[in-house]
Amino acid sequence: MRNMAAGFVEAEGYTAIFDAVDAMVKATEVEVTRVVRLGGGIVAVALRGDLATVEEAVDIGEETAKAKSRKVRSIVFASPCDAVSALAVDPRLVGN
Repeated sequence: MRNMAAGFVEAEGYTAIFDAVDAMVKATEVEVTRVVRLGGGIVAVALRGDLATVEEAVDIGEETAKAKSRKVRSIVFASPCDAVSALAVDPRLVGN
């Protein structure tokens, strides 16, 4: 995929992330690859797609999650290295 990008949004609780995922996929053509519990109540969603789409989706997801969670963070990798690309496919590789 040209301009392949990876994005991650994390928030406190499943409700905030599920709401964010719903908003992101309704508004963009991003591929949500996985939702994973990171521990300490933090849940993350990983996405892939072209750069502009991932940036838009992450912005939407972050704003949506902030309505339900005080702790929200996100990041977009415009041209991720192989290790980050692997995490975008399966964030469980981080380990617990």
